[in-house]
Formats: sequence, C-alpha cells, structure tokens
Amino acid sequence: MDNDMDWEEAARMELGPDTLHESQGSHYLDCPECGSPATIENVVQHGRCNGYLDEQVEGVDFDVEKISCTARLRLELAYTSDSEAEE
Repeated sequence: MDNDMDWEEAARMELGPDTLHESQGSHYLDCPECGSPATIENVVQHGRCNGYLDEQVEGVDFDVEKISCTARLRLELAYTSDSEAEE
C-alpha cells in the first residue's frame, strides 16, 4: 500500500455491526465509492476493493467486472486500555 498517501485528509467512516458482511467464509465491506465488495484481505493487502482488483466474491450477487473505482482503502483499529479494577 502507498505509504506516501496523505491519510490525514482521507474521508473516514465508523464501522458498525451491519457494515461487515460474510459470504462463504470471507468477510467484506461495501466499498464507499463504487459499492462493490471489499474483502478484508484485499483492503489489508492491496488497499483496494474487489471491483478495482476485478475479483469476484463467491456467494455475493454483485458483478465486479469492469467497475472503475479509484478509492484507496485502509482499515484502522483504534483501541484504549481500561484502567485497572474500576470500582
């Protein structure tokens, strides 16, 4: 993935329980630009949705052929540690 991208300027969205889908063992999100499936693996490895990569997700009724998508995708996991023994 491009490390020279200015991710500070990127649009962001919070993922909820309804934004993650599962199909035949593969988890995916809907690409915010073109709507095609974006498997977690492809987002992490390539930073692109399956439409851009021209890869079909099995069991999903969405034809990804010939989709022009320019979105660069990145997943970010934010976390915090709870303070010890809240009373």
